Amino acid sequence: MYCAFYGLKERPFTLTPNPDFIFLGRAHQEAFAHLIYGIEQKVGFIALTGEVGAGKTTVMRTLLTRLDPEAYATALVLNPMLSSLGLLKTINREYGIDDGGNEPAELVETLNRFLLEQKEAGRTVVLVIDEAQDMEPEVLEQVRLLSNLETAREKLIQIILVGQPELETLLSRPELRQLNQRITVRYHLTPMDAADTRAYLAHRLRVAGGTPDMVRFCDDAVQVIHRFAGGLPRLVNAVADRALLIGYTAEIRKIEAPQARKALGEVSPAKQRRSHRRLRIGAAVAAGVLLLLAVVGVLMFSRSGARSAAPLPQPPQPVSLALMLQRHQETDMAREAVQTILKAWQVAPPAAALPDSLEAALKQAGFELHRYTGSLGGLARMDYPAVLELLRGPGRKSHLVFAGLTSSHALVANEAGQLIEISPAELERAWSGRAIVPWKNMLGLTIPTPYMINEDQRTLLVRLLVAAGALQKDLPSVHETLVRDALRLFQQQQGLETDGAAGEQTLMMLYRRSADFRAPTLEKAEKVKP
Repeated sequence: MYCAFYGLKERPFTLTPNPDFIFLGRAHQEAFAHLIYGIEQKVGFIALTGEVGAGKTTVMRTLLTRLDPEAYATALVLNPMLSSLGLLKTINREYGIDDGGNEPAELVETLNRFLLEQKEAGRTVVLVIDEAQDMEPEVLEQVRLLSNLETAREKLIQIILVGQPELETLLSRPELRQLNQRITVRYHLTPMDAADTRAYLAHRLRVAGGTPDMVRFCDDAVQVIHRFAGGLPRLVNAVADRALLIGYTAEIRKIEAPQARKALGEVSPAKQRRSHRRLRIGAAVAAGVLLLLAVVGVLMFSRSGARSAAPLPQPPQPVSLALMLQRHQETDMAREAVQTILKAWQVAPPAAALPDSLEAALKQAGFELHRYTGSLGGLARMDYPAVLELLRGPGRKSHLVFAGLTSSHALVANEAGQLIEISPAELERAWSGRAIVPWKNMLGLTIPTPYMINEDQRTLLVRLLVAAGALQKDLPSVHETLVRDALRLFQQQQGLETDGAAGEQTLMMLYRRSADFRAPTLEKAEKVKP
């Protein structure tokens, strides 16, 4: 629609991966270098992790297109939610060899002959398994056994496991320790920084045929988009595409902050859009608000519950994080973080004393733990209270409960349900980039949910999909295809990987969007100095 107006050959910010638009930011380049190193050194196993939308697919597409077919034989498994036998059949099929065996031993023997033939021909065999966090442990164990296919000097197959951060959690399970120990090259793909976001936008416009005099994103618009997207290319694409449409409607070739803010309001979930509208009306400063205000503690309520107390007319200036850390011992901050989370979820402390370990205490209280790595903006979009890991020096850590972002402050919470304003720059300098997001799996669904083969689990998942508004009520029958399509549509709406699998983040967002299951909502509350 807008291409002719901007002089573009095609839309530059479609969500479908297009190899013509590949852009490697600094983190992507580092990830690519790690992959090449691992393959060339024939280490056997390589792991690449990253948040949804961080660009893992971009890195893998770049890798597969740059490996010379004369020197490499490659295979890509996109759907690893298979049995051990099914995975072996898929691998053989991807390499173009016989997949007709009905026993794993037959298929492995066929694969081994192929690997020896490739070695004789001077080719390196590379296997990429995407969405590996969704694999069952017994299937991952079968993958480990493939690494036993080797000569006296080297591994015959190089296996790259690609997945979301949950992959590391899966690999840390005791039954997978042998596989975990064999992964000698690992890289976690972090989101783009502001400079990369600027270069990314300019790159895609240039590839699409755009010129600066016909269309460009101004620095203030880039800042708005980067802060909202948290450096995740998929979210950058969504907002940038809508901003171009808004600019076209207004006959504007230079996209500035107002168009970017309007665009992110339109691509945000409905609740977020309503919040942005209220904030814009409330005060001029709220025009810069990109994320929901958040709160945890006793002042948090369900969507249908009461609202928290009104904020003070004159909010305090941000306090010094360094001063806060000086006032508290590490163990005290971890204990307070646990108590804050318990009160936020209205969970009574267990009768038995909680362990000193923060993670053990939260697990004992009945929480699932999502291990997050990324930006504060991405964490805020998850809309769950989270525990930040802060670094106080060599071997020393502290914990604070993250409560959200305003246009000028980062918010943390204490056990009393009070919000404290911190300088975002100061918090990001102290933050390790890692956080724990406690959540409740209230239906006890298996993660990922095996709804294709387990009717009981499918029934529970359908209940959750209906509660979240992703499926209609009272359908005459609910088959696997309908559930998968509903999951994909929901994932697309939430900015998640549209794989149709009910993994951890998908389940978290389904519970978050459901009116039937009580979970803390993030609202504005009193701000006080510590």
